[in-house]
Amino acid sequence: MEFAATLPFLGLALALVWQVLLLGLTAMYASHGAAEAARQAAVTPDDMERIDAEARKRVRAPWDGENVLTVEIVDRGGARYAQVTLAMPVFLPGTDGPWDITAEAVVVTEVRPRGVPT
Repeated sequence: MEFAATLPFLGLALALVWQVLLLGLTAMYASHGAAEAARQAAVTPDDMERIDAEARKRVRAPWDGENVLTVEIVDRGGARYAQVTLAMPVFLPGTDGPWDITAEAVVVTEVRPRGVPT
């Protein structure tokens, strides 16, 4: 009888732990994608398609989907950052939730982008 009463609470605790695990995985993939995008942006600053492709290589399915992962290069405070945003899954990978996880990595410029004065 007591086991039957505690079973819903055990299920809820397990679901909560699973959701926290998904949060951690999403944050890890966002961080890896941002680091790879920043590395590629340092070498080919004008080729956004290549930057996006390199960032997606570091992220596993289903987090690498077109509607799940976005890559941007932003200028802020005189520095350039690679910004990767992933849709946070709810309970199952591949199901988009209302939250996004964003990670940034600074772009250490090796090649000056076109149109930027020296």
